Amino acid sequence: MREERIRHTMTLATEMLHEIKISARRWFIAFIFMCALEICTIAFFMWYMSLPTDTSESTTIEQEASDSDYNTFVGGDYNGETKDN
Repeated sequence: MREERIRHTMTLATEMLHEIKISARRWFIAFIFMCALEICTIAFFMWYMSLPTDTSESTTIEQEASDSDYNTFVGGDYNGETKDN
């Protein structure tokens, strides 16, 4: 009777160890996957930041105001050309 109880306890322990081993393997695979995902995210961010930026030219137009301090810009409103209506 005692040997049967010991044998049952041993089989229960080996079953539990087997389940723990499977669970540990799953968690390890999930950990490796998350590390790879993090590395890919960082690599993508570094690639994105290294892309050339859109360079645009800006022009500052300065005019002197009249006595009433009202400035009017006439002509050249459309990329240096006047628009014909």
